[in-house]
Amino acid sequence: MSDLDTKFYASDEDGDKKIPIEMYETGGEEGSGFHVFNVAADQYHRAEVLQRTGAIDITCSLEKVVHGVFTAIDRYATLIVMQWFFQPKGSRRISEATIEPLFEPVSADNNIDSITVENISFLGPYELIPTKQNESVTTGVNASIGIQQFANIGLAGKWEKTTAITVSDAIRLSGGMRLINNRSPNRIATWTISENHSQPRGIPPSLKVAVLVSRDDREKFLCKLSFTCQTDCKTAAQRLFKKIPKDDPIIFQPKPDDKGTRPNKNVTYGVDELGSVDLDEFGKVTVKTLIL
Repeated sequence: MSDLDTKFYASDEDGDKKIPIEMYETGGEEGSGFHVFNVAADQYHRAEVLQRTGAIDITCSLEKVVHGVFTAIDRYATLIVMQWFFQPKGSRRISEATIEPLFEPVSADNNIDSITVENISFLGPYELIPTKQNESVTTGVNASIGIQQFANIGLAGKWEKTTAITVSDAIRLSGGMRLINNRSPNRIATWTISENHSQPRGIPPSLKVAVLVSRDDREKFLCKLSFTCQTDCKTAAQRLFKKIPKDDPIIFQPKPDDKGTRPNKNVTYGVDELGSVDLDEFGKVTVKTLIL
């Protein structure tokens, strides 16, 4: 195996080879068609956050943006809802995925600490569709008996003990908020979703998440998106993901009189008391969509 393969390939605790993907895609180098660019410097609230195609299609869209204030006498705030789709082809699958949007001011002159991730949907650990299955574990030890009489007779046998256990597992989703370089306030939202390891069928195909960001002012700010995932061995072996595409960050403009180029219709302004909104009302996980 080459140094490149040694660097990227790893085995999980189950012994399956998996590869961490940080939006690597063959042809994703600069100049390719895998980037998502802003069409202009004043394109705000870009609807097409991210698109990747290949053995597994990964897309993210900006479903809702609400600008307003955190409380009636407090900071400005913005509610952001992102819709993710994970669509593997054939028997391919994603076993785990992590989403991490980072928020910062557009201008270097602005105080970087003026932006805070206040709350997210799915904060903490969650379990989805828990399962139980019975397994048998057999343990044994060899035993031998020597009899000295007219001849040596060796009697050998194996004592075995079988224990029935019940194994519980589930699809797991965990959300949190993080500092940057151990410096307050929190400016990163993070969600990690992983498959049921007892029934490895991949993560759910649809995940909707929400984040509430507060600010000291109404100036523009950025969202830089990080996405990593682990795939099954077959998908990883095809070496589909190699280069790091540089997507443009999403620019948010809280001022309603400046909608910019190609305005996003899913943006609203002037909403009060965003700090009291239950973000879990916007979060959603879809395991399977049925067509009736």
